[in-house]
Order: sequence, then structure tokens, then C-alpha cells
Amino acid sequence: MPRIHLIIPTVTKFQFAESLRLRFAETFPTLTITESWIEHGPASIESEFDELLAGPATVIEAIRVERETDADAIVIICMGDPALLQTREAVSIPVFGIGETAMHYACMFGHKFSVLPTKERRRSTYEHHALLYGISHKLASVRPTGIPVLAIDHNFENTFKTLMDKATAAVENDHADTIVLGCGCFQDVDRKMEIALENKFGVYIPVIDAVPITVLTAASSVLCNLRHSKKAYDFPPEKTFIGMQGLIGTENQGGILPSFNKDRFKKKQ
Repeated sequence: MPRIHLIIPTVTKFQFAESLRLRFAETFPTLTITESWIEHGPASIESEFDELLAGPATVIEAIRVERETDADAIVIICMGDPALLQTREAVSIPVFGIGETAMHYACMFGHKFSVLPTKERRRSTYEHHALLYGISHKLASVRPTGIPVLAIDHNFENTFKTLMDKATAAVENDHADTIVLGCGCFQDVDRKMEIALENKFGVYIPVIDAVPITVLTAASSVLCNLRHSKKAYDFPPEKTFIGMQGLIGTENQGGILPSFNKDRFKKKQ
């Protein structure tokens, strides 16, 4: 019975767990999904600056989740994958970012993919991530929607129309054959977009909603007894962190983060 914990790296309490439970209730009834949010950080993530401020609290929340819950894996719910690599160093259970996962699936489902994020300033984020993840040759384009994260649910029809316009342009002008929704909050539009795109172009074009496919990927890793390499993501060295006691919950006034070692963070059997 895989237990997947979602960390939403914002102080805004975006909801994902309940809709995912309903989505998988019949096909994967043994899947347990829980979620939590950071206490200190941005209301939404729309810039590299936001990712930086969300990072420390995201890592610390992951440490708390591993220590205090029975979670088998963690999924960070933000397409920008804030603190993804750092979180993998801090815990021993698998950690997945929805951006990395969705982009790799897009590479398998087609030859070229386009990402449809929120604001124009996020274009460089996904271009840089494609390089980091070794798949820049598969990235057809990044076509921002111009929709702020906190406005996505305010006008669903306008959001859908904008996504369709951007997806259509990506297929027609950029030779994209696969579309990645560039925000976790673009929920429940993937199948509707696929139908609309097939009606328009006469062929099936995958539209990837990163959240559910990443959750199922995390569950699959648990069932296969796989986790991230500690040769690649070794535990950080113990050292003093001055002035961060309130944020990282250190054990004494000196600010020394408890030692990271395989015994302390060993997965509960």
C-alpha cells in the first residue's frame, strides 16, 4: 500500500489530495495520499525568487514528513521543482518533482513537447530545466499563458481558452506533438484539451497534467522498491547554521542541524 505525501511549497493551501483520491479510488484503492504546506514562504511560485524563498521550508517539511509520518515517497507540487535536489539530499525516501517527471514523460510520449506555464518570466525556468534534465533537444517551445497562479480558478473558461490557444500555436508553429501543462493548478483540463486538440488536428495529442502522473510514478517506485541514489544525493554534512533556528527547528541554541545519517533517516519497515 504506497503512501505518497504531497508537499505544496506555498503558504496558500492549494488542495490536491482529495481530488487525487477520488480520481484513483477505483483503479488504485490501496493508494494513500496526504498533503501539507509550508509555514514560511510565498503565496504562489512565479519566479526564481519565489522558489528560493520556498526552498528552505520545503526541505524542512520533507524532513518532518520522513521523521513523523509513514510516507513512502514525497512529491513536490510545483512545476518549477523548488528545492528538489536539495530535498533528495535531506531525506532517504524517494522525492519527485512534478516538473521533471512531466517533462520526461513528454519525451517518451512524443518527439517534441511544449510547456504552457503561467507568466512570461517562467519561460527561462523551463528552458533551463530542460538543459538540467538533459532533454533540451526535445523541447519545442515554452508558451506562457500570462495567467497568474492565484487567478487560475477565478475564470475557468478563460483559462481553458488561453491554454487551447497556446497549445494550438505550439502544435502549428513549433512542431510540438505533446503538451505539458506548466502549472500544477491547471487541474482537470487535460482530457478536455486532448479532445479539443484531436477535433482540431484530427490526431491524438497528449496533454500532460503533471500532478497525477507524478503521484503514480512515486507509487510505482515504492512498489518496485526503488529510491534515489545516495551516491548522487548524499546526506548533507553536519554543520552549524547560524540564525536559522526558528526556521529549521534545530535542537539547541547553537543552531546545529541534527546529523544526517542513514540510520536516523532509515525508512520505517
